[in-house]
Amino acid sequence: MTMSKLSVDIGKMNKRIMIQKQTVTIDAEGNHTSVWQDYFSCYAAVNGVSQRDYWNARQQHEENTVTFRMRCCSALKLLNTVDYRIVCSGLIYDITGIDNVLFADSVLNIRGVIKDGESEGD
Repeated sequence: MTMSKLSVDIGKMNKRIMIQKQTVTIDAEGNHTSVWQDYFSCYAAVNGVSQRDYWNARQQHEENTVTFRMRCCSALKLLNTVDYRIVCSGLIYDITGIDNVLFADSVLNIRGVIKDGESEGD
């Protein structure tokens, strides 16, 4: 199997997610304000972390960690853990890790932690 033919089970990618990008706006007085804007929407498989990863996350107070598995595309090439976040089922997740599986540009595993006390619309 070549890396370009990494299999993707799209049937398990059944949750619609929205990736948001943080931008800075400047008002008429010159004040800078950070704003989250919808950037890219796609379907992903959403999974809790494994038992071992759960305990590692718990040690770092990140018990609400999930993994989003999605197809890689050009819109996600610039994705990073600072300027982007994920909204899924009304919850906001800070991105804590991005894994381009086998560097094949086929599948991305993105680890996210529920942002404390926030949900979409807050």
